[in-house]
Amino acid sequence: MNSQRQELFGNLFAPHSRRDFMKRAAALGLSGTALTAFLEACGSTTSTTTSSNINMAGPIDIQTLTTKAKAEGKLEAIGIPPEWADYADILAGYAAKFVPINYKAEAEFSSAQEVEVFKNSKQHAHGDIGDVGFIWGPVVIKQGLVTPYKHANWNDIPADLKDPNGNWCTEYWGAQAFVINTDIVKNPPATFADLLTNDYKNMVGIDGDPRQANDALIAVYSAALAKSGNLNDIQPGIDFFAALKKKGNFTPARSSIANITKGEVAIGIMWDYLGLGFRDSLAGKPNLKVIIPSDGSIAGPYISIVNKTAPHPFAARAWMEYIFSDEGQLFYLKGYAHPARYQKLAATGKVPADLAAKLPSSDQYTNVKFVTDITKLTAASSAVTANWQTQVLGQ
Repeated sequence: MNSQRQELFGNLFAPHSRRDFMKRAAALGLSGTALTAFLEACGSTTSTTTSSNINMAGPIDIQTLTTKAKAEGKLEAIGIPPEWADYADILAGYAAKFVPINYKAEAEFSSAQEVEVFKNSKQHAHGDIGDVGFIWGPVVIKQGLVTPYKHANWNDIPADLKDPNGNWCTEYWGAQAFVINTDIVKNPPATFADLLTNDYKNMVGIDGDPRQANDALIAVYSAALAKSGNLNDIQPGIDFFAALKKKGNFTPARSSIANITKGEVAIGIMWDYLGLGFRDSLAGKPNLKVIIPSDGSIAGPYISIVNKTAPHPFAARAWMEYIFSDEGQLFYLKGYAHPARYQKLAATGKVPADLAAKLPSSDQYTNVKFVTDITKLTAASSAVTANWQTQVLGQ
């Protein structure tokens, strides 16, 4: 881990953010080699388009964006659930400054569904912006679904968290955590190893099916990191969950807020920001504790993209400017997601003290690993798809 990444983890604290994402890239017929090639050639779709002599690749000044967006009349947001990463405040803040937002049921779309909307937009223009898992960056570039836009705060984003040509940019990230119902669990686990050595019968759950949900996939990957100490192979994580099921500690129930509240999942392995949001919303009924496992936790970034055939291109770019502004980034932090510009916000004294006090201590994140190698993510997804049913769930 380089010094920039160590500083990122040393300074950043806590989270709360988005849902379901990632069906595997393998389902799209993309090999790890091909995905790597996409990253190396990600400038292939980055022509600088213009509209009325405006450089649409950005940045565009706010006054121009405001005028143009209001003329368009609305923003069509795909995969932006209000309860995720404090998108409720972000949606309201954007609408107050620019135009109303239309999202409805599409707020709950997975990353795969969002990409499908962008594909269909080629025939019938629909959907301006999306929020997808990191692995989808090279996919949407290769398929020609996005258009580049570099917002005004582009230089604040670490190089490995954005496409160099502006096709996508990380707006926030989360880390895998244990979300523990302490009304039930009197000896909270601190490591993945604890989950196997202690008696947690039918208590441990993940956030969905790891063959379809990014949150669950990274939970398995984090277990692999805990067992093997490296990120080269997810199989040790699959083996871990097979052993957890054999011991009787693993439950197929999803670590949703409803199941955690009812006690059907007493220990959820999921994004830290979700657990912290659950903690606040439940307000002690039941009591929740959020712990970053010290032996293995992987961080997952989410990226913002602009539809190449967006029906409201200026409203879309106004969205990019807003979510990467100080106001937008602090709303992510309020929702317990780690904003991509956190270091800049902290360095300029813009993180409110009362908000910082609610976040987990930064030392919990010392051993968190960031996986930005698309080849590794794709290999991990493919292995889980091939082995989860037979090796963990049983036939």
